[in-house]
Amino acid sequence: MKKTLLAGAIALSLLGGCVSTDTSNEVPNNPVVNTAALETNSKPLVSSNTLTTADAQILKTQLLNLKDGDTLDIAPGKFANLGKIDITANNVTIKATEPGKTWLTGAVQINLRGNNIILDGVVFTEGGPAERMGGIVFRGSDNLVTNTTFYFFNDGYEYEPMGDRDEYPKYLWVSLYGKNNQLINNTFEGKHKRGTLIGVQKAKGDKTPDNHVIKGNLFFNQKSNQHYEFDFKAAERYNSNSWEAIRVGDSKSSIYPSKTLVEGNLFLQCDGETELITFKSGENVLRGNTIVDSASMISLRHGKNNTVENNVIIGNAKRYTGGIRFYDEGHVIRNNYIERVMGTGNVRGGIAVNTGITDVKNGEKLGGGVKGKGLNKQATPYKVLVENNSIIDSRQNILYSSKVHSVSQYDNSKVSTVYAGTDITFRNNLSFAELKKTLGSVDLS
Repeated sequence: MKKTLLAGAIALSLLGGCVSTDTSNEVPNNPVVNTAALETNSKPLVSSNTLTTADAQILKTQLLNLKDGDTLDIAPGKFANLGKIDITANNVTIKATEPGKTWLTGAVQINLRGNNIILDGVVFTEGGPAERMGGIVFRGSDNLVTNTTFYFFNDGYEYEPMGDRDEYPKYLWVSLYGKNNQLINNTFEGKHKRGTLIGVQKAKGDKTPDNHVIKGNLFFNQKSNQHYEFDFKAAERYNSNSWEAIRVGDSKSSIYPSKTLVEGNLFLQCDGETELITFKSGENVLRGNTIVDSASMISLRHGKNNTVENNVIIGNAKRYTGGIRFYDEGHVIRNNYIERVMGTGNVRGGIAVNTGITDVKNGEKLGGGVKGKGLNKQATPYKVLVENNSIIDSRQNILYSSKVHSVSQYDNSKVSTVYAGTDITFRNNLSFAELKKTLGSVDLS
């Protein structure tokens, strides 16, 4: 395994600083960039050929036979093709004796079904998830994964276009069900196949908050279309979807609160799709993250009353970079610094107010009662507060979108009526642009 973080480290050294948690009402004049995640997650270089093949069957037996309160120390080595393993014990610790030198390779999925489980210091590489929901699946509650690395974990499963639609399969790296689970100080590098990297999920019928924490992680080198997925032109619209780094919730559960905290993470060169971090649930907080050179955006896609604050987004004039876009209602977007994001069109901008298909002024909402207006459609932005943000030298600093929506990913016909965001409050924001090919004004077309 080779670490390739040097370029990102150099880019960040030019920016400097650390995470800011200031929530004052002053517009920030200088970006404060989170380098802590890079320092915490800079793993030592470990070459694949320095590790010996270990006995995977012995490890599998040990994992399956864990009892409440056990600690399992795993020696260095490569443990291949463990398959799907359910860990049902509570209050257990599974830890690499030498962090970064215990590799789980081939097809593997660790299901954390018990509670208060700690998984520490292992590496998922030279393989892929044994089942599409990921290499790690949180099923219980109060579990922690820390100091762990996913490195180009893209192989070992069938990856061909399927069915009449020529749609590629979606394999996650990590899924979070349960409650109060944590992903802290991990590294995720080189996701090059379709599927959300981290997905927060709800069990069927669950309406209660999740209260997960995703904090201090490094996300690097996420790319789409590395296997020519977009060559199927009839399928391009949906094959270009589901490449997010973090997705909190989904359309089916979007009317319920998740209350997940995404804080202090660092994203470098993450170019999966339009949505880098997407909320599809309510009452989440996205705070103190740094996004650099990523052709993607923060997206409040579904769900109400989300907060996006104290984040730094540096586009470095890279094509398709963007800041924050939003749908739905009750959000607070404040104290963010966005510089040189170059996305154009009617979706991307420093701050983009999207259109929707609900007549919010007359109380219309998404749901199952009206055909074509299900929970997976676009709720019109409503009663959103945008304050104390700085948007600098971007192609479209502030965009009031005029986007017309298609009926679905599989139907190109257009929705008959769309609505502009309403009751949107802009207060004490700084929008400034003087470089060539930038626009500092609001697009009201």
